[in-house]
Amino acid sequence: MLCGIVFFYGLGSLPFIGPDEPRYAEVAREMYRSGDWITPRLGGIHWFEKPALTYWLSAIGYKLFGESEFAARFGIAIFASLGVLLVYVFGQRIRSARYGYLSAAVLATCGLWPGFARGATFDLPLSVAMELALLSFFQWERSEEKDGKNRWWWVFCFALGLAVLAKGLVGIVLPAGIIFLYLLLTGRLKAILKPKLLLMGLLLFLATASVWYAPVIARHGREFINEFFIGHHFQRYLSNKYKHPQPFYFFPLVVLAGSFPWNFYLLSSAWRALKERGRFLQDRLRVFLWLWTLVPILFFSFSGSKLPGYILPVFPAVAMLIGMEVERWWTGSDLSGWVWLSSLTAFLLLLVGIGAGVAGKQALGLNTVEAGVISAVTIAVALVYFGLRAWQGGAQATYFLPFGLALCVIVATHTVFPKLGEQESMRGLAQLAARSASTDEKLIFYVNADHAFDYYATDLPLRDTKSELVTTTSPDNVALLIAASKSQSMLIASPKRWSEAVTTSDKLRTEKLGEQNFNTQCSPDCDWVLLRARRKQ
Repeated sequence: MLCGIVFFYGLGSLPFIGPDEPRYAEVAREMYRSGDWITPRLGGIHWFEKPALTYWLSAIGYKLFGESEFAARFGIAIFASLGVLLVYVFGQRIRSARYGYLSAAVLATCGLWPGFARGATFDLPLSVAMELALLSFFQWERSEEKDGKNRWWWVFCFALGLAVLAKGLVGIVLPAGIIFLYLLLTGRLKAILKPKLLLMGLLLFLATASVWYAPVIARHGREFINEFFIGHHFQRYLSNKYKHPQPFYFFPLVVLAGSFPWNFYLLSSAWRALKERGRFLQDRLRVFLWLWTLVPILFFSFSGSKLPGYILPVFPAVAMLIGMEVERWWTGSDLSGWVWLSSLTAFLLLLVGIGAGVAGKQALGLNTVEAGVISAVTIAVALVYFGLRAWQGGAQATYFLPFGLALCVIVATHTVFPKLGEQESMRGLAQLAARSASTDEKLIFYVNADHAFDYYATDLPLRDTKSELVTTTSPDNVALLIAASKSQSMLIASPKRWSEAVTTSDKLRTEKLGEQNFNTQCSPDCDWVLLRARRKQ
């Protein structure tokens, strides 16, 4: 129920947003239309930024449901659900059914996981593949020690191959770092130093990964290696080539904020680990989960490029750590601390509800009724949660909270999401440009580019040799591009505040075709305009 509501309800109601989602959805669409499931293309040009797994998931969605936002995201939401169910299954096997359920419910409703579950990007499939690998390894290490059976080892090796198919080398680097430190700290490093087991596992890993890597390297060779491995692995990590700089402490803050509204339970788990450090190493599960959380944080904190999605793979571990804290309601000992945790959680939800009512109109463009509804529902969930804890106990309150949060998602789908789509996606302007363009007419961007055009008007923009959208900052360059084009005119998409240089240029005659205005606090600076430009004779 939680996965169905939180991940799938209104899944197609948002247009593609951000710079990545429309591009990835379009690459998948070109795979689906062409029938070529090996070579990724964007606008017909080779696009070797990411491996194929997410493209395949979206292409299968197109096959099942037709070409739409829902179809592109459907496979990702399925993976997100599998990630939640994996937490339940392994939590049940490792500890108890209650622990598995509580951890799974936390994962389904902590902020960052549902957010990425509803987008056609690569971080969620990588996270689930890594989750399967790490949980399988932990289960194998426990079962191998007891009965010498290796079935979970084979699942682990297959999942590593799947992780590399999901997002490249990071899919094996992170699990390897986590597992090495875990075995070192627990004195079990010799457990996997068995040549035959390692060799067979390596063969299974390579067989899984080579489903795509073998044919794409055979077909494209040096072009693929330079772009995929050198450009989008080493240069992305070691430099700011792709312009996503953030401070060193960025990812700890993302993990803390992304665990909303369970933040205080995560802090409690960290405090407990420090307080009980003398006994910490005796609890293998806690050691493993904290390494799973901390190793990726440390690894990506040194990266020259930082985006919130990079740290998504830690959230199954975060959910299981929080599940340990929430489960303590059932121990019946020292409940004073948990009274404070639940009170702070209720207070945090209350603040978010009040903030939605106060700032929703200005920040999101909600009307009074919409802001009031989302605020009232969030406040009601906070009050019911606090009331249940006060009168019925923490167990009942904990059972309620995930479903209260699911109710908030339903309400947000009808209030916040439509406004978010209007403000974060240039779908309307891109579709207008596609309808307005005449034969052979192309589009360029002035000052800034927007990647919604990659999906909603794919063949219209001029592109460079790597399929990047052509952008200029000079009216003179616009005139030169028109002179070199087959058409006597060209469409221009530009932020409205920069467009005056084009409309007043003595070399261009312009016609306004439309605009997209954003009813937010940054308007009119965020508004865009669509122009048709011709050279003056």
